Amino acid sequence: MRLRVLLSLLFAVISVSGLFAAENLVQVKAAVQREIQSGFTRAHSKLTLSAEQAGRITSVNADIGDRIEEGVPFACLDDTYLDLELRANEAERKALKVDKAYFRKEVARYSKLLKKNSSTQSQMDTAQRNLDKTQTQIEALIIAAEILKERKERLCIEAPAGWRVIARHVEPGKWVSAGEPVVEIGDYSRLVAPFALSVAEYQALQTQADVGLKVYLPELKEELPARIIRISPAFDEQSRKIHLELELSTGLPAYRGGLRVDLALDIPMRSGAVLIPERALQQRYEQYWLKRPDGNEIAVVYLGRSNGPQKGWVRVVSPEIKPGDRFQVFDE
Repeated sequence: MRLRVLLSLLFAVISVSGLFAAENLVQVKAAVQREIQSGFTRAHSKLTLSAEQAGRITSVNADIGDRIEEGVPFACLDDTYLDLELRANEAERKALKVDKAYFRKEVARYSKLLKKNSSTQSQMDTAQRNLDKTQTQIEALIIAAEILKERKERLCIEAPAGWRVIARHVEPGKWVSAGEPVVEIGDYSRLVAPFALSVAEYQALQTQADVGLKVYLPELKEELPARIIRISPAFDEQSRKIHLELELSTGLPAYRGGLRVDLALDIPMRSGAVLIPERALQQRYEQYWLKRPDGNEIAVVYLGRSNGPQKGWVRVVSPEIKPGDRFQVFDE
């Protein structure tokens, strides 16, 4: 009976000591240093619009910096000659319709004469051929008119509504050739900021993006949300960086290019330093030590107190320690 009581007390002591030991263990974290990467805003997208046909500019409806209005073309070319061609096309179709009516009567007349044996099959075939040929000519002119109308519509250079004019290359009265650039426009309803990051910086960016990415605009003294929109799969052999773009679409007081964007990234220290509560350190003479759960002690180099939000944490480094390792914490 006494043996059972002693064993129960022993197990209780072991359980309590194990619980106490678990409660007095801490997991080290990677020490980070804050790096600031800077970029400058630019349009989300850019386009250079060119003239599809040669001609003389008759009107320009926007200047540099202006916003393209809905349903208003940026510029139009002279349509005088196309209008004349359309009128000539219509006149020719009217003449052919007269011929078609005549040949239709001819076919009907020869058909009756042929039944009375007063005409030959050759005359009937000639009349039918003339009718079919006239109909084919009319259909060809209809297609030609559609082509002329399409060309006339394309004399006006359309731009996406809401975009802004970056550079204007034409004035009313100027002659432009087919394919000649007329205007450069950009979508400034959303801004992007390009960055070139190392692999460690890119990994830190992805980690921050999972919880919500923020950037700071020092010129406007604004902190705004951002998101990654483009990541180049290519590798820059000279800079050894990954090129990407962040989008800023909300909260901007001014939508324009050239605004500085600061991106703060918390990068693991290259020395391999880790963070640990100061209470886990033991100092004997001029050497600092950490004790693992199994009692094994590891010598570390003390780097100083943490500048982060963790109070009472310090930075240490040792080749035998990595983030995630657990160590004992001692009461003060």
